[in-house]
Amino acid sequence: MKRVGFFQTVQWKVVILYLLLILIAMQVIGAYFIRTAESYYVNNFTETLNTQANLLAMNIEKYLEVDTVPREDVDNLIRNLFVLRNADVQLLDQNGIVLTTTEENKSFIGQKNTRAEVNMALLGTRSESVQYNPETHQRVKVLALPIKKGTKILGALYLVASMEEMYQTMSQINKILATGTGIALLLTAALGIVLARTITTPVKEITRQATAMANGDFNGSVRVYSEDEIGQLGQTFNLLTSRLRQAIAQNEAEKEKLASILTHMSDGVIATDGDYNVMLINRPAQRLLGVDYKTTIGRSLYEVLSIPEDQEEGDSFFQPAAPVIVDMNVEGEERLIRFSFNMLKSHEADRKPGIIAVLQDVTEQEELERVRQEFVANVSHELRTPLTTLKSYLEALEEGAMHDPAIAGQFLQVLLSETDRMTRLVSDLLQLSRYDARQQLLDIRPVDVSQLLYDVRERFRIRIRQERIDLNLELPGKGLPFVRADRDAVIQVLDNLLSNAMKYSNENTTVTVRATQEDSMVRIEVADEGVGIRQRDLTRIFERFYRVDKARSRSMGGTGLGLSIARQIVLAHGGTIEITSEWQKGTKVSFTLPIEEEREHEAT
Repeated sequence: MKRVGFFQTVQWKVVILYLLLILIAMQVIGAYFIRTAESYYVNNFTETLNTQANLLAMNIEKYLEVDTVPREDVDNLIRNLFVLRNADVQLLDQNGIVLTTTEENKSFIGQKNTRAEVNMALLGTRSESVQYNPETHQRVKVLALPIKKGTKILGALYLVASMEEMYQTMSQINKILATGTGIALLLTAALGIVLARTITTPVKEITRQATAMANGDFNGSVRVYSEDEIGQLGQTFNLLTSRLRQAIAQNEAEKEKLASILTHMSDGVIATDGDYNVMLINRPAQRLLGVDYKTTIGRSLYEVLSIPEDQEEGDSFFQPAAPVIVDMNVEGEERLIRFSFNMLKSHEADRKPGIIAVLQDVTEQEELERVRQEFVANVSHELRTPLTTLKSYLEALEEGAMHDPAIAGQFLQVLLSETDRMTRLVSDLLQLSRYDARQQLLDIRPVDVSQLLYDVRERFRIRIRQERIDLNLELPGKGLPFVRADRDAVIQVLDNLLSNAMKYSNENTTVTVRATQEDSMVRIEVADEGVGIRQRDLTRIFERFYRVDKARSRSMGGTGLGLSIARQIVLAHGGTIEITSEWQKGTKVSFTLPIEEEREHEAT
């Protein structure tokens, strides 16, 4: 904030205003008073001079009627009747000759006074004027008064009275008035400063607090000095500060709440201005798009989403209609992102509204939807095939085949086989369903892996001979620790893996079962030398009902759920399962099981 100069402050303006008001008032009053006093003194002086001159003329009249004027008597008369100080009186006869004078210079006696005022008085005309005496440098009142007896002019009185005493009195009055004006101005300035401070001090307090509020500090308050309007203004300002502090605190809380929601919500959020420049992007959106916050803020949404910057196409793409699913390459991985757009309204009518984009990664959802559709289709297909067979054979039996013992026996064997197939399918589905719902109860106990593998080999001994396949069991010489597992569930996994290995192996090949210890896990591998699996099928090998060779799998009685069940069993034990394969060279499936800690300590 710009600093206010001293002479620009309200306090100084109030003092100057009061001083000017007092000065103008004193000047007006002083001018009127001086004019009135001067007029009064001049009139009083003139009236006194005229009165005394008339009185003197009346009393001297009898002395001028005689031929010889008694000078001493006239001088005594003048001294006794004329009381004005600093006034000179000349008595002249009808010819203008000075008979006597009160002036110190007596040389004028006997000489003729030729002044115009005297001549006019000898002609019978009274004359008076204010003149400047060049000798004394004083203003004087000149009065020439005829002395008459009826119409006869006997002589004249010539009076010259100094007015300096009167003007000195006026000067003293002016000095007193000026002094009073100065004192009044000083008192007014002091009172003005006090009064201005009573006004400006609260205003300064409010200004200081307003400046602090402008800088973001809402913790201060204004000191209230009085209960008048300014005090009420201070109280109102304090109330405003308190309300603003509460509003800002509430706004900050809402802002933090919104930031927390945006940060922790699973969906991505992007906010733009009217020009589609990014103003806000939360972490899920950064993760979904593979971008950084600092490099994204301020960039165009077209650039962030890698959309061609076509205004018409962009406006149609960003319209708040149905959600749009876009296939995007995020850090080298293809992801399906669903965008939902909404308009971000602006309070300013001339500004274009921005948009809010909500991002959701629907890759897994779409994949689950695809798997679900395939699952439903596969289940329908797997059930329809045996049901069709059952229906056909039952219809044949109903039409008379049941009366032929040989044919009826064959048909019943087929019906039993298809029924077993359906039973196995339903059992597998129920088992997968229980694992998905985490309702499958495992009987976890210490299991001797070596003994378990020996038992499994014995179970497959006859089948190995029939299919002319060798089964090789490789175990470490120091033995294996016990694992924490459900023995029957692990046997089911091994049965499934060994069955698959034998199905897809040729005669005179070897299936190898290998077990090793890796840290706190035991790894079991089943490797064959069969046809192998193509790389495009490996990513989907554990999907339900997925078959690499569908015709061959169905002909061998497989349901397509074996590997899915094996994977769920291994994951339920806290282990992992992996598969590697080379086409026409063989396949290796390995899974891990956790070691029983107590048994491990006993072994060491």
